[in-house]
Amino acid sequence: MQGIVASGNHSCPTVLLLHSSMSNARQWRELVEALEPDYQVINVDLLGYGRAPAADKHTGFSLQDEVERIEQAISDFSIQRFHLVGHSYGGAVALKLAYERPNSIASLILFEPVAFHLLDKSHPGFAEVSELGAVMPELSAEEAAQRFVDYWNGNGFFQSVSPSMQALFTRQVPKVALDFQALMNESYSFDDYAAIEAPTLLMSGKQTRESARAVAEGLLQFQPQWRHLQVSGGHMSPISHTAEVNRPILAWLEQHKAL
Repeated sequence: MQGIVASGNHSCPTVLLLHSSMSNARQWRELVEALEPDYQVINVDLLGYGRAPAADKHTGFSLQDEVERIEQAISDFSIQRFHLVGHSYGGAVALKLAYERPNSIASLILFEPVAFHLLDKSHPGFAEVSELGAVMPELSAEEAAQRFVDYWNGNGFFQSVSPSMQALFTRQVPKVALDFQALMNESYSFDDYAAIEAPTLLMSGKQTRESARAVAEGLLQFQPQWRHLQVSGGHMSPISHTAEVNRPILAWLEQHKAL
C-alpha cells in the first residue's frame, strides 16, 4: 500500500508506527533501525504526508479516514496482533485504533496524543490550541506553517530550518487544517478511552505546551494504571531528543514482547 512499508523480521512480533502532523514516517527512522532485527515494523505515512495519498476529503474529514486505511494495511499484511506507537496526531489516531480494535493491540505507546476533542472547552489548553487552529486559515500558507511549527517547536524554529524544509512545511498546511478538523470533531470521550485494556506507556516532554499536557493529564486520571514517563524537551521530543525517547520505547517493547 502506498505510504505504508513493512520491514524487519516478519516472523517476529509486529510494531506499527504513527507519526505526528507535518511530518512523515521517516521521523521514526532510528527507531526502525533498532527494531528491525527483532520485530516486523509497519511504518505508516499518514494521509497527506510522505508517500501517502492525499486526503480526498475537504469537508467531513475525520480520524476514521486514517483508521480505515491503517486497518486495510493490517488486513493486507495479515497481522492479527501488534504493538502500536503514536506521536501527537498519530497518537490521537492510535487511541482511536486501540479503542476500536481491543483484541489486536498487544501494547500501546503514546507520546503526547493531541486528542483535543477530549478537553473541556473551558480548559485553558483547549483555548490555546483552538486559537491556533482559528488563526491559521487567516494567514498565508507560509505564515500558517510558521505559526504551527513554532507553536510546537519554539519561537524561531521555522526560520532556523532550510528554505527547502520551510517550503515542505508550507505545502503541508492544507493537511494540517484537516488534522485539526479531525482532532476537534472526534466523538470519543475520556470514559471511552478508559476502556482500553492494553498495557500502555504514555510519554510526555517536560517542556511541552499546555494543550498537550492537558490531554495527557486527563488520560492519566481515567487510566491511572498506565505508566507515565517524562523526558527532556517538549512536544517534538521524538525528533529533537530521539535517543532519549527511543530507549524507553525499546525497553517497553522488550518487556511486552511476548504478549
